[in-house]
Order: sequence, then structure tokens, then C-alpha cells
Amino acid sequence: MFDTVLDFIARTNLFNFIIFASIIAYLYIKLNVADGLDKASEKVTEKIDDSKTVKTESEEHLKAIEEKVAFLKDEIDLIIMQSENNAKLVGDKILEDANKTAENIHNNSLKVIDNKTAVIKNDIMRKASLASVEVAKEHIIKELSENAELHNKLIEESIQAIDKVEL
Repeated sequence: MFDTVLDFIARTNLFNFIIFASIIAYLYIKLNVADGLDKASEKVTEKIDDSKTVKTESEEHLKAIEEKVAFLKDEIDLIIMQSENNAKLVGDKILEDANKTAENIHNNSLKVIDNKTAVIKNDIMRKASLASVEVAKEHIIKELSENAELHNKLIEESIQAIDKVEL
């Protein structure tokens, strides 16, 4: 009996296996799995080739960028050096202009002082002259009032000076 059950199971499993294998074979032929696998394999190969191309291009691009960056530090140093030189030149020019302006202010101050001094001197001279004239006038009036003969003599000299004038 055990043998019959085993025989039955073996036949049933064999029959199931044959059906399963037939279905797989039918699907393999109908779905054209070999062509699909070939096409998928070609696509994968294309993707790998594209990836290699992109990788190569990326590496070349990276190399170009690295070369540019290598010179970037030198360019930055050069720009900084030029900027420092320009700043020094501008600073020197500002200092020179400031010194010239200070010198001009000093010279103008001296001229203003000289002008004010001259104005003050002229004012003092005018006041001194007026005071001298006033003192001389008072002195003359006093002399004339004390000495009548001197008064008459000056009148005579004035008349003679008028007579000498030709009209």
C-alpha cells in the first residue's frame, strides 16, 4: 500500500511537473523571453556605456575645474596685492592733498594776518594823525592867542601867497 501511495504521488507530481514545464515553455516561446532578455541586456549595456561616458566627461570637467581653482589662489593673491598698492597710492595722494591744503590754509592765514595788521596800522596811523592835527591845531590856536604879532605875520604871508597866484 505504501508503494501504491508513493507511486500515486510520484505520478501526480510528475504530471504536475510536466504541466508546469509545458506552461513555462509556452510562455517562454510566446513572450519571446530570449529577445526580451537580449533587449534588456542591450539596454543595461547601453546604460553602462552611457554611465562610463558621463563618468569620463565628469572626470574631465572636474579636472578642468581643479586646474582653474589651482590658479584661483594666485589670482586672488594678485588682486589683493594690486588692491593694496592702489590703496597705498590713494592714501599717499590723500595725504599729499591734505598737506597741500594745510599749507594753503597756513599761507592764507599769514596773508589775512598781514592784511589785518596793515588795516590796524592804518587805523592807528589815521587816529594818530587826527590826534596830531588836533594837538597841532590847539597849539597853533594857543600860540596865536598869546602872540598877536605872529598872528598878523601869518595873515600877511597868506595875502602875499594869494597875490603871487596868477589867475
